[in-house]
Amino acid sequence: MPRNLDDPFIVFFWSADELLPGLVIFIVGVLIDEKLIALVIALVAVKAFRKMKEGHPDGFLLHLVYWTGLVNTKTRTMPNPYIREYLP
Repeated sequence: MPRNLDDPFIVFFWSADELLPGLVIFIVGVLIDEKLIALVIALVAVKAFRKMKEGHPDGFLLHLVYWTGLVNTKTRTMPNPYIREYLP
């Protein structure tokens, strides 16, 4: 049960953003018929993801996705992440 309105959605013991990588890994394991191995890998991935997320400030993952260029936007408000230096 979240204590504040802006707390993330929680499923069992994980927040929604921690659950997503584990769920994707487990679904791939079901598709290739290796459920037990995928479950173990998913639990390890969720634990590593949580540890990585706790060591950084809020919004770090969004910043990382933008900085690596995985977000392809054509807006004027978000500059191209591959341009590292702007000259006047």
